[in-house]
Amino acid sequence: MPLYRWTTLSTTLMLGIRTTISVILSQTGQQSEAVTDDEPQQLRKPKSTRQQLLANDLPVRTTFVSKTDEHSEHGHELKLVGTHFVREVVHRIPGRLFVEKIYEKTYKCSTCELEDGCSHIYRGNAPKALIAHSIATPSLIASILHQKCILGTPLYRQLKDWQRAGVLLSETTISNWVIKCAELVKPVYDLMRSHLMSQGFLQGDETPYQVLQEPGKSAQSKSYIWVARSITRCETPVVMYAYANTRSGKFAQNLYSGFPGVLQCDDYAGYNLLGDSITRVGCWAHVRRKFFDDFKNTKKMTLGLKLLNQMFELERNWAGLDSGCSTRPPYSWCW
Repeated sequence: MPLYRWTTLSTTLMLGIRTTISVILSQTGQQSEAVTDDEPQQLRKPKSTRQQLLANDLPVRTTFVSKTDEHSEHGHELKLVGTHFVREVVHRIPGRLFVEKIYEKTYKCSTCELEDGCSHIYRGNAPKALIAHSIATPSLIASILHQKCILGTPLYRQLKDWQRAGVLLSETTISNWVIKCAELVKPVYDLMRSHLMSQGFLQGDETPYQVLQEPGKSAQSKSYIWVARSITRCETPVVMYAYANTRSGKFAQNLYSGFPGVLQCDDYAGYNLLGDSITRVGCWAHVRRKFFDDFKNTKKMTLGLKLLNQMFELERNWAGLDSGCSTRPPYSWCW
């Protein structure tokens, strides 16, 4: 799903006029491919170093291996003088399941019982279950959702893995868990949407999404995942996904209801229903796509593609600069 990063480039255009241009750098597909006047060259990616492979916050365990016999071949006792580094390796400890049986301790007050002859029974307060009458726990649900949403493993394909781990789950069971937990976190979703709609600038898109066994629709029909997000450098960035079985502009109306700012999106006609309350702006990556398609057909680079390539190159070079930085590296434009 294409998500765009937005920043502001200050650049010199024709006639020496200085203008601010909003440049969007696409992170996906061929729409941001670099092309030159010559044939594109295949550059070999530098080999990653050990420091680049391993995250700095991984826990480290150091192992010292002693000599089996701490004596020389003459029988003399050896004295430790240092260590010799052999290698660095990575281990993985697979997740483990365990059953927790929860009891509430029961108490009684003997003094009160002697005074009034009635039993006074008290119990501990066990935490409320995530889902009533269910073995599900936050950690179990988190693992299921991680596999489904992050790793892209459908629920039915997780069943064998859970069975091998010792839990005989059915697709119906874990599907109900996912639905009920989605209802539990809906207040968080609503809070995130409220924060998102309060932003002055948003980016939006929609992408086809296939849903199996959806009521009233064939498996080959298209549904859609709509995304609305704040800009990358927002202090509290939010990315919101919304599912719809249609690409209708009415869904866009509902999604952006209450948003009065600037929306950056493509030229899909469904966004026309948003009306004048939202200011729509385009995307330079989509503009470049047409020039690049022409380049692939004609093998000739137009002036427009050259300018757009330079704009994207500047954006990449400036990506690490602070938003308030007024100093820009020198650049030149080709004509």
